[in-house]
Amino acid sequence: MCKVLKISRSTYYDSIKRTPNKLKNDDSELEIIIIDTFNSNRKSFGTRRIKNELNKLGIIVSRRKIGRIMKKYNLISVYTKAKFNIIRKKQMKN
Repeated sequence: MCKVLKISRSTYYDSIKRTPNKLKNDDSELEIIIIDTFNSNRKSFGTRRIKNELNKLGIIVSRRKIGRIMKKYNLISVYTKAKFNIIRKKQMKN
């Protein structure tokens, strides 16, 4: 068969080995879950909080992978900046 296809045996057996890996890398369900989690929490969850939510559901995913998926769909968490009141000492006039 390899002679007919004009490929080496190692290429044939390597391609057989690799086909299941492509099926494992299909993250469409994971992407949907991450987007739903992000939107259901008022778009305020970042990668760490989404990871904690997924762990509660029994899904183990790295924070980096969640970050890549969020970047792919342009999901940016909304956060509030801390407001500080700066109290300055009154300068004494001499």
